[in-house]
Order: sequence, then C-alpha cells, then structure tokens
Amino acid sequence: MGLFSFFSRNKSSEQIDAHNVSDLELFAPVGGTLLSLREVPDLVISEKLIGDGVAIAPERSTNMIYAPCDGTISRITASNNAFTIKRDNGLEIYVTFGIGTNAFTGKGLSSRIIVGAKVTQGTPIINIDMQVAKEDLESAIVSMIVVNSSADIAKVISSRGKAQAAKTPCAWVYLKDSENTND
Repeated sequence: MGLFSFFSRNKSSEQIDAHNVSDLELFAPVGGTLLSLREVPDLVISEKLIGDGVAIAPERSTNMIYAPCDGTISRITASNNAFTIKRDNGLEIYVTFGIGTNAFTGKGLSSRIIVGAKVTQGTPIINIDMQVAKEDLESAIVSMIVVNSSADIAKVISSRGKAQAAKTPCAWVYLKDSENTND
C-alpha cells in the first residue's frame, strides 16, 4: 500500500465515522469544489458569525441548488439566492448563493418551492441560470451554514475536495449531549 492510498483510506474512514456518529449529515447543495468558510470573500461568512459549515465553488454547468437535508423550508429570500431549512429538532441550515448580493435582484434565479414546504435531501430548491446570475455578483460561491442559534451545536465538521450535487456528503453536525448539559 502506497503513502497516498493510506491517506485516502483514512479520509474515507473518517467520513464513514462521521456518518455513523454525527447527528446530521449534510449533502452538497451544488456540485463543485468544497472550500472552508474561511475562504469565502464575505466577512460575515468567513468569520463564521452566523455559524459553521462549508462553501462550494460551483461548477460552470450548475443550474440547480438542492436541499442538503430533510426539513421544512422556513425562509427564501426575495432575490431567490438563499433559503433556510429547519429540522424538527430546531436545527437550521442556511444555503446562500453568491457574494455581493446587496444590490442583487435575483436575475437568473427562480425558486421551485415555497416557504412551509417539506423537503427531503436532494429536493431541487432554486433554478440557476449561471451566466445571467453571475453578471451581478462578485462571486458565485455557495455557502451552507449551520445556524449557531438554532440548536445546541457542539461542532460542525466539513470535508474538502470535489462534490457532486445532492450526492456527496460534505458536512456533519454534532449536537451537544443533553445528558452532559444538565450540570
């Protein structure tokens, strides 16, 4: 066994362990290259002010943003560039497309779902015409953030590398053990 196969095997076993023991496994909402939130050119996201998670530099062929997990759509922005999925346990997952959206009107984006809709992992949420949408944005990065205030979160672990939309697990959420918090 070569050195690189050892590292590949460890990464796979780490992801298997995360899948088996995490409280929530999140799948890539778009295909592309997984990045740390620290690499996102937006201070609120890169400093993890609202929460931790993972970012994705989307493939040029991206035309859809998918639900990273099961839950209820609790928010969709007017410009259709972001949505929130709320889980039954109160955990909220915020997915946002693009950086520099202050004046963004949502040209090139359309929602396929409404607030209050129940979704399953892989449900198509937002249609993207990437060429049109990118015209008014600084960056087309997609960020997926586990909102700090939504549950008693112990940690979020994210992956690196390439991801397939709605197929690649890319972040794992661990909640604090309720038995240990009653001190």
